Amino acid sequence: MVLGKLLALGEERLARKYGVTWGSTWHDPDLVAALPLLRTGDIATGLSLLDTPDPQLRSLRLDVLSKEAVPFLAALEAGMDHPDPEPDLLLWAGTTRLKAAWDVRTGAWAEDVGEERFRRFHETLAPAADPLLYSARMSLTPTALEQLQWYSLGMGLPREEQDRLWERIVALDPEDRTSRETRLQVLCAKWSGSHEEMFSFARETVARSHPGDRSLALIAQAHIEHLRVIISEEGLRTIAQARDLLGGYYADPRVRAELVDAVDRWLAGPLTYPTVMRDAHTFGSSLHVAGEHRRAAAVLSLAGTVVPDAGEELWSHLAVHGPSYYAETRFKLRIPLPKV
Repeated sequence: MVLGKLLALGEERLARKYGVTWGSTWHDPDLVAALPLLRTGDIATGLSLLDTPDPQLRSLRLDVLSKEAVPFLAALEAGMDHPDPEPDLLLWAGTTRLKAAWDVRTGAWAEDVGEERFRRFHETLAPAADPLLYSARMSLTPTALEQLQWYSLGMGLPREEQDRLWERIVALDPEDRTSRETRLQVLCAKWSGSHEEMFSFARETVARSHPGDRSLALIAQAHIEHLRVIISEEGLRTIAQARDLLGGYYADPRVRAELVDAVDRWLAGPLTYPTVMRDAHTFGSSLHVAGEHRRAAAVLSLAGTVVPDAGEELWSHLAVHGPSYYAETRFKLRIPLPKV
């Protein structure tokens, strides 16, 4: 036990030495510059950031803004009492309430949440519907509908209602990347679907995606979701057990082939969207386990020094301290990391 703790401390120090840490993997200089104001409850600044024609930037900003706004949710919702509320204010308020509710629930499996926590989760979540529905009615983009997918999952709405919601999203914008990623969650076995539905959706989406499209990473995400279920069902408790499982899984030639096809097409395009680093970790961690070292090196050179804290990669299954294992992997692949 003492030796294990000492090793863990050593891994943390190694990660700090190279400036690698958990965090958010996105690129948006305007959002970064505005964060100090946003954290004081500056609603006007947040609304100005949401007013962008770029759907991927808008989705990213909504995600970050809603997390930052949880402490002043009441102030956001107070603005909903205006006779003619701004749709983006309602979108932001509804999404922030979603975030507050999921903070109550946590990301645990349903059987591990507990009755009392579920009760508080649903009580917090329920009021998110009205502002999101109003915003959806007032907009020609699927951003509010995309958030309603998370509402429907949280409230446990019937699958038929979730499917109708998806049909409305596709009618507005069949290429909306964030909505596709949430739909993958709807279709996974943990929520409202199955492994077969999830993989079918991911493969069909990848087949239609153009070079450099972030949706190409859906197939890597689908495999990671599948592995999470396997790890949970088999009750794996040690890193060694998880490594053995992952190694065997990614040794399957079919798994490697579809990862290679997707990542080659991803690398062939202009990787200019704001969450490239997140997808580099998703692809890179998978390719590393699959033994595709040349491709893993090409991808991880784009991943930066921050490891996603949303679990959209495999580093945390491969070591006690994910960031240190990522730093070690870059060293082995000869991808330099700056010393801090």
